[in-house]
Amino acid sequence: MILPEGSRLKPFIAQRLDQIAKAKARRSLGQIQGKVGDMPRTLGFHGALAAAYKTAGAPAVIAELKGGSPFDPSFRTMVPYKPLAEDFEAVGAAALSVAVERQAFRGSYSDLATVRGAVGIPLLARDIIFDIYQILEARLSGADAVVLSAALLGPELAEFRERSASIAMDALVEVHTPEEVEAALAAGADLLCVTGRDLHTFELTPGTCEALLPLIPPEKAFAVAEGGLSTAQDRDRLGAAGAKAMLVGTVMMKDADPAGVLEQILGIETLAEGA
Repeated sequence: MILPEGSRLKPFIAQRLDQIAKAKARRSLGQIQGKVGDMPRTLGFHGALAAAYKTAGAPAVIAELKGGSPFDPSFRTMVPYKPLAEDFEAVGAAALSVAVERQAFRGSYSDLATVRGAVGIPLLARDIIFDIYQILEARLSGADAVVLSAALLGPELAEFRERSASIAMDALVEVHTPEEVEAALAAGADLLCVTGRDLHTFELTPGTCEALLPLIPPEKAFAVAEGGLSTAQDRDRLGAAGAKAMLVGTVMMKDADPAGVLEQILGIETLAEGA
């Protein structure tokens, strides 16, 4: 795990370390591995995104459910996980991302399990992963994929990606710099997410996705974009740059009609009330 001096992620890592230690005390790594072996097959997160992109000819959308964000301290909300997940699936999300980190994103693995029971599309567990145990927890809760950060894991990235694959989970590898793109590809990542936000400073840098997406060879990896994305225009712009999927969260969760925002991003026209 790589944390540079002054990283704003440090308090969240400290909190997560404590949570993981308590989880391991309740259920050891060996115990959770045994339970994971009895889980149903995963749905195929990567495959679902690729199929949605092929059908639409435009980036698929991963809709994220979360109750908060470390990047926007003013954002705090109660999430109706089951009905909202059902709405996102009905509108046309190719997959859902569910926050499972309590301190920063106000989520939990029980929230992910609730969503798993409500929808039939793949789920991505949104966590700050730095321990193999977290990958197993995500699988046990019903996730089909996990987010791995090239900036956070550094030379451990390949090991974590391979461990995810060993239990049939896709790994969405986040990258924010050209060096991280190169490192992710060298680690064997075939599902890359270019994020416009620096993991350690929390700053959003416009143009990051447009600059990095062309560095991802389409024959080697499927490209996803995230970070401050909110409109159909963003979808068109990033699609032109090479993105085949995009992850959207805060803009929908802050709106009174999250599913309506997803409809707008997907370009879905709905009848006006009373029509």
